[in-house]
Amino acid sequence: MKSIQKNVFLTSCITLCMLIFAACEKAPEQPKPPTYLRLDVKKSEYIRFENKDLPFVFEYPKDCRVERLESKNKNTYWFNLNVEKYNFEINVSYFNLTSKSDLKDAVNDCFTFINRHEKLSAGILQQDYKNQERRVFGTAFELKGRDVVSPYQFYLTDSTRHFIRFALNNKIAPNNDSVSSVVKRLKEDMQHIINTFEWK
Repeated sequence: MKSIQKNVFLTSCITLCMLIFAACEKAPEQPKPPTYLRLDVKKSEYIRFENKDLPFVFEYPKDCRVERLESKNKNTYWFNLNVEKYNFEINVSYFNLTSKSDLKDAVNDCFTFINRHEKLSAGILQQDYKNQERRVFGTAFELKGRDVVSPYQFYLTDSTRHFIRFALNNKIAPNNDSVSSVVKRLKEDMQHIINTFEWK
């Protein structure tokens, strides 16, 4: 009888130990969702852009470096606002309009460029801008999607003599999910450019 009780006790102990070991067994690993590096983006401080050879002024972020680009056409002036810290740049193209068809062609070129990006985008938001007092008119485009190279751009004109286009570009392979905070800040910077833009 004692032998049977001893065997039952030992069997119970072994079963209990097996249950404890089974409970402690490491759970199978689950794949982790993709994560992205969080970038701390400071709020912009702005300075005034003014060039004696150009018929406009505006305020732009202090952490941008102005870089002049050569143009063979005497009616155009190109420059970049480089945001080197985040590997972005704002390409700026100014055109002196000499005829009514120039304005139409310049606007059509903007829409052609937007259409080229459409296949990479998850949608395009378009917003018209109008300031009658300053004679500044234009349209801004926000291109949604992780693979879009140019997520925000706009053009401004006085509708008779001047036309200028700004386009935000990612200088490295785009993944806008990972730099969403940067894109958000630069979009705000570009909206600030629109709001402070004036023809001389």
